[in-house]
Amino acid sequence: MQELIIRLGKPEWYSLNDRIHHYKRARIAKTVRGKAAMLARAHLAPVTGPCTVTAHIAYPRNGRADPHNAAVVKHILDGLTDAGIWADDDSTHIPAVAYRRDPATGTTGLWQVRLTITPTT
Repeated sequence: MQELIIRLGKPEWYSLNDRIHHYKRARIAKTVRGKAAMLARAHLAPVTGPCTVTAHIAYPRNGRADPHNAAVVKHILDGLTDAGIWADDDSTHIPAVAYRRDPATGTTGLWQVRLTITPTT
């Protein structure tokens, strides 16, 4: 199992419930994807077979939240593909992505995504 932690500020975060302009969404995607690729190259080893990914989402504060609405997770997975951690992020290489909630970061405007990557056998 491997783990990668990515901290995101308010300008880098959006959920599927947010109504944002497509240019802003594209800018966030590019930023988050690049950040994830850079961190993955430094901290992860390539995965040779299929794996499951669990995205643990930490919000700035406790309260109601839907971790599966964290749209930036897709951009993070794309960044790991760019970094060569896996060949592709399709269902052959990543058959399942699960979403969980982590304890709050306790810092206003700071989200954290902790990915756990577990090879499947």
